[in-house]
Amino acid sequence: STKFMTFFIWFQFALVCLIGAMSPGPSLAVVIRNNVNYNRMAGILTSLGHGLGIGVYATAAVLGLGFILKANQMVFLIIQILGLIFLFLLGLMFIFQKRTDQNVEEHQHQFNSFFQGFVIAVINPKILIWFTAIYSQFININANIIFNTTLVLTASIIDALWYILVSFLVTGYGLKNILIERKKMIQKITGSLLILIALSLLYKIIS
Repeated sequence: STKFMTFFIWFQFALVCLIGAMSPGPSLAVVIRNNVNYNRMAGILTSLGHGLGIGVYATAAVLGLGFILKANQMVFLIIQILGLIFLFLLGLMFIFQKRTDQNVEEHQHQFNSFFQGFVIAVINPKILIWFTAIYSQFININANIIFNTTLVLTASIIDALWYILVSFLVTGYGLKNILIERKKMIQKITGSLLILIALSLLYKIIS
């Protein structure tokens, strides 16, 4: 019965992680952009980088993110604001970025894609809040290292798999050609979305 109970808790947690991954935000914008601007591999690497970034957060949450939140609101606020500044700047970059020389990009973008995926996960304040909320529900004092590690890996893997699925959807079924034709528009829309998300989060903090 304990095993089943543990599985049930894990299943609930996995479901919450999936809903979190599926909610559109800056991460989705970056994954789609890298798929459209480069190729499926870039999208998959962005997804893997993002999954790793999520794993970093999940680990931090397990190691006492909730404690920091309770102990020091100021630190939390600083992290939030830094995240917002980053999102805002990224949005501006997407909107005003000129068509760069593809050849230079080709050699760089594979590592860049992975790195971008990682960075957008790590600097997204929504994920920080999200994990603090989730882990406080699922973690208990008696939880062993295996249970905690399972939670971290689950969050990380589900996230990466979701964005890899998105990469296949975006680059398959003739969608890519439609998206490439509207590349500049998509770039501007994703940039505007990032700025809107940043502003809405800022509004939340202020209010």
